[in-house]
Amino acid sequence: MSYRSWTPAPYSVHAQADPWTASGSPAPMLPGAPPMNTVSLPHPNSSPHYGSVHYDPPTGAPRILALNPLLSYSGIPPIYFNVLQDVRSIRLRNGCSPSSLQQPALNRPVMCLCIRFAGYPFWSIEVSNPHGVTVLVVLLRIREALLRGVSPQEATVSHTASEYFRARTRADPREYAQGVKRIDFLGPNVFFAGLSPSMDGQNRWDAHFVPTA
Repeated sequence: MSYRSWTPAPYSVHAQADPWTASGSPAPMLPGAPPMNTVSLPHPNSSPHYGSVHYDPPTGAPRILALNPLLSYSGIPPIYFNVLQDVRSIRLRNGCSPSSLQQPALNRPVMCLCIRFAGYPFWSIEVSNPHGVTVLVVLLRIREALLRGVSPQEATVSHTASEYFRARTRADPREYAQGVKRIDFLGPNVFFAGLSPSMDGQNRWDAHFVPTA
């Protein structure tokens, strides 16, 4: 599966459809190739962009909450997003406009979205934006939540977390000094796989992660 890259303002978005690489770096420009178009993305708290994707139900149909396809869990990661890496490493599938990240997270504007991490119900977070929660805001807040430290008691619960903490910080003494973080509990499952409706019926969403994208 191919993805295209983007970078948030003040960075630029590569609008050409280059496949992603393991390093997360864009492909080099070939001699004689035309220049790439760039598109700047707004601040995460800016107003949502209502692009070409619409979720409007037929007239008279009930307004059921539905996720933006870029956030929907379907077994195949909707985007390339390794949560160990900065959001600038996010890749969009070919044919998907960079402006898609500015679209609303749901099929109707919401100012707040409650997200839980599958398997870790106590890690629930509230994603908010006074102008309406967008796809980009959701992705940013998920990564921020995973980079939070855990208590010494939590750190000792999982042998896997300790193992991946050592692997993640082996070459970075400053990161090691910060201790175990939530992201270490994911083990090898570091790619965002999407959100699914929580089974508790409380209008919450569960975040899922997989080992490959």
